[in-house]
Amino acid sequence: MTRLLVSTALAAALFASGAPAHAELASWDQAKVTALAKQLDTAAQALYDSFYKDQPKPTVGQERAYYRLKQDIRHIKNDARQLSRELEKGEGRDATQPSYDDLMMGVRRAQDNAAKVFTVKDFQDKAGAARAVLNQLSPYYDANAKPLEPVKR
Repeated sequence: MTRLLVSTALAAALFASGAPAHAELASWDQAKVTALAKQLDTAAQALYDSFYKDQPKPTVGQERAYYRLKQDIRHIKNDARQLSRELEKGEGRDATQPSYDDLMMGVRRAQDNAAKVFTVKDFQDKAGAARAVLNQLSPYYDANAKPLEPVKR
C-alpha cells in the first residue's frame, strides 16, 4: 500500500512540475529545410542507384525481404523527391507533413527489411548518408524524433 502511495505521489509530482509532455518541434526555417530536402533527394537517388547497380541477388531465404527492400528503396527515392519539390515550391510544414510521414514509413520498413538481407558496403555507406540527412530533417517534423541508427544484422 505504501509503495502504491509513493508511486502515485511521484507521478503527481512529475505531472505538476510543468515539464512538457513532449519535446518541441525545431523552429521552422524554410530555407534550411528545403536545403536538407534537396540533400536528401540526392542521397536517396544515390542509395537507389547503389542498390540497383551493386546489390547482389538475394540468397536463399532472403528473397522476400530483398524484393520488399527493393520496393522500399524505390519509394524512398520517390518520396524524397516529392518532399523536395514541395518545399522548393514554398510549401510549409503543414503542407509537407504528409510527404514526410510517408517517407518515414518507407524508411522504417526499409530498415526492417535491410536487417534481413546481406548488403554491400557501398549501399551501407549510401544508406548512412541518407540517414544523416534525415536525422537533421526530422526535428522539423517530429518533436519526438530519435536519431535513426544503422541497421543491425
